Amino acid sequence: MQGRLSIPFSRLVTAMFVLGLIGTAVALFWITYLGSLSIAEHEISRTAKSDAALARLAFVQHYDQLESQIRTIAANPDIISALETEDREAVRKIAEQATMGLNSAALDILVIDRPDQPSWVNASLGLVDISSQLPAKTRTAMPPDIWIPYADPVSDELLVTLAIAIPILDRSTGETLGRLIGGTSISDSYFLPGALAHALRIEDLNIYYDGNVTAGVGELATEAVQATLSETPNEVHYHLQGDQLYVYTPLMPGRKGHQLSTVIMRPVDTRQNVAATYSNLFTPFLMYTVLLAASVAVLFNRIAGASLKRLLRYTKSLRHDTAISIPSSGPIREFNQLAAMFQAAFESVRNREEQFRELIDGSMHGVIIHVNHRILYANEALLEMFGYPPGQFEDLIGATTFSVYAPEEHDRLRSYYNLGESGGAPRVYEIKGVRKDGQIIWLEQHIRIIEWRGEHAYYATITDISERKRQEELATKNAYFDILTELPNRRLLIDRLNQTIRHTRQYDETSALMILDLDRFKKVNETYGPKIGDQVIKAMAGRLVDLLGSDQTIARIGGDEFAILLSHQKDSWEIETTAKDILREINRPLELEDNLQVVLSGSLGITVFPADGLDDEALLLQADTSMYQAKSESGSAYRFFSSRMNEQIARAGQIEIALRQALEKNELHLNYQPIVDYSAGEIKGCEALARWDNEILGNVPPSEFIAVAEESGLIVPLGEWVLKEACTFFQSCAQHGLPLEGISVNISPRQCRDSDFVDMLSHILDSTGMDPTCLHLEITESVMFEEQNTDPVEILKAISGFGVKISLDDFGTGYSSLSYLKRLPIDTLKIDRSFIKGLERDHEGQTLVRAIVSMASNLGLAVICEGAETREQCDLIVELGCSNIQGYSIARPMSGSNMQNYLSHHISPSRKAVNSI
Repeated sequence: MQGRLSIPFSRLVTAMFVLGLIGTAVALFWITYLGSLSIAEHEISRTAKSDAALARLAFVQHYDQLESQIRTIAANPDIISALETEDREAVRKIAEQATMGLNSAALDILVIDRPDQPSWVNASLGLVDISSQLPAKTRTAMPPDIWIPYADPVSDELLVTLAIAIPILDRSTGETLGRLIGGTSISDSYFLPGALAHALRIEDLNIYYDGNVTAGVGELATEAVQATLSETPNEVHYHLQGDQLYVYTPLMPGRKGHQLSTVIMRPVDTRQNVAATYSNLFTPFLMYTVLLAASVAVLFNRIAGASLKRLLRYTKSLRHDTAISIPSSGPIREFNQLAAMFQAAFESVRNREEQFRELIDGSMHGVIIHVNHRILYANEALLEMFGYPPGQFEDLIGATTFSVYAPEEHDRLRSYYNLGESGGAPRVYEIKGVRKDGQIIWLEQHIRIIEWRGEHAYYATITDISERKRQEELATKNAYFDILTELPNRRLLIDRLNQTIRHTRQYDETSALMILDLDRFKKVNETYGPKIGDQVIKAMAGRLVDLLGSDQTIARIGGDEFAILLSHQKDSWEIETTAKDILREINRPLELEDNLQVVLSGSLGITVFPADGLDDEALLLQADTSMYQAKSESGSAYRFFSSRMNEQIARAGQIEIALRQALEKNELHLNYQPIVDYSAGEIKGCEALARWDNEILGNVPPSEFIAVAEESGLIVPLGEWVLKEACTFFQSCAQHGLPLEGISVNISPRQCRDSDFVDMLSHILDSTGMDPTCLHLEITESVMFEEQNTDPVEILKAISGFGVKISLDDFGTGYSSLSYLKRLPIDTLKIDRSFIKGLERDHEGQTLVRAIVSMASNLGLAVICEGAETREQCDLIVELGCSNIQGYSIARPMSGSNMQNYLSHHISPSRKAVNSI
């Protein structure tokens, strides 16, 4: 390997050891340094909090002295007597004498206000302008017995005063004779900052009012408060700048969010001392570490280097075949073991290479040589492959060749031997072998005929391909079996279905194909997760196998769909009995992990052949169709395929094709049914209803083509057309002066969940000039329960935001939950016609209608009863509290021109007009 960097092993290990030790020591030193800095930071924080607490205590004690003096003056009997006699001079003298004894705190302000005479006595210091520092209006607003800091907000000069108001009471009646307002000026005062500095034993301190300096001592006297210290004025903050610690402490809140606070500056050298100490220690620490690492490296090199050199000399001698005995043992065990292994390998190779060098070098696989069906030679690889202990050749040498092959392969081997002489036998083939423990393995053999001691011998190179065969088998299984359930998949099902069809045709038997779909499985999967869903699928697959046995084919062809192929059936009764057993088995509660119990049901579609045909794709489609028929009708049921289902599918396909063409050619039209206020005899609006007459299909009822439109997605363009036509008709009525307050249009759940619906509605309103408040969009309760990703609530709220009214159609026939009445912006409830039919004789129905009307009234919703067919029903509906009625008793749906004629004859809103309908 010339041209590459070559480093001696001992030097490499020594260098790595030295670098590792030094790096570790430096890292530990750095971690210790950071830990010391963290401790210093904690100590600084504790000092700051201690200073803040002491500053607050000193502040409270300072003003407690003033408050005590002020309360003493307020309680002086002579003051009270003078107030009762209104002797102003006597009060002034008493107040001035009371303040003369103060030496630790200055009482700058001393004013006695009477209820009707502010500043009745002013005993303040002569230099204090009481009108600016503490005006009468401010003193009047002061609460009693509470210290208040005050500064004139309009003054250019910041003068901060701290004052307290003490009531002076009549001793006999308790009546307030006046209020004694005492206080001190903080601005430019030395008393307060001096007292705080003395208590804290510092030289630098400022008193702030809303961040502005009002008094202080030391070097901070002219500095403004730092922004970092007053981010939250009501909390203690500290900041370390160089070797100076700044501590911000709120002292007293003022009126309207003002704050009196202090900032102290104290020298702190903790961090500097830590940094200096570690800086001085680093150089000697590094020197000692390097010295220690070098000493240990030298010692290691002496021990390991000698042993390694001895091993290298020995291996060089082996290379030249000059050493026979193993070298003397050294202090390192691994080097001794390597020497012993080199010696053993050398002797083994030397003893065997003379006879078998060419054969062994020719193959790295198992090698076997045999003559006349007797084994003459086997290598170590072959022993390991067949599970024999290393070196135990006596079990194979001399044994028959058939002993290493599976019994079922013996006949094939004999035929190969017979053809071998003529060259007709294959040279490479796969065959099954048998290990010593009886395990079957797959082998790939490469055969050559050689000369062995004057005879023709077979030289076989053998490779164990068991893993490859296992992978091939697994690939085949994955191609034809479901991984989760290990049942046949769709591909294998179709293959077995075709086999069953051929057998059924040949022997004139009856067979059946079933498609099973698990009802509500999607809800279980979404609720408990895919892991539980997989457990359910596996459990259901196991139940089907246990029920039907291995004679019948059970396949998984979808997420929760199974196909069941029943062959050799006697008649349809036997097939139906099996279907019932399957559904009963599916309906049994399923116990899963964590004591979770799941109850499901199934929908089963059945097609019988040859009665229903013999085409595999057709049978699958028929079984699937009948399964969907069972699911759509009730679920948890089975349905046999009938030709009517094919007719329905064909009819739906024809309708879809014709409906697409009808939308393109504008073949549909709208009819309109009036909605009236029966009590007042007024037409309130009408409902637009889509109608379709096709040349081939004839009159297609809305229930049929609307369902196809929903399924195919045509409901979106159809709904857009209906909405535009209805708005255009309403505008035409308005232009002709016809009395139509609003028009209703049905929208489907799919439209409600269409993200483009709101934009489309806005465009139609703009293009037609329709007043949004006159448009009523009717939805059904199912809009809240469609399993889609889009939430309809936001779309309906956006619609309502235009001013468009929203009606809940077919109310009472859907889901029992009424929570959607709170979630949706509903304006009107339309009571379904099923409640109105036979209402005259249905007392329970009357009760329900009355309850719905009452509930809607309490919720502020309008109510319309649809489906009224007789005058008696109309009168009864009015008695139940609802006057808005739609039905045949009023008018049947009519074309646009007939609707306009209808409106023109009912312009006068009278009960007589309505009764003549």
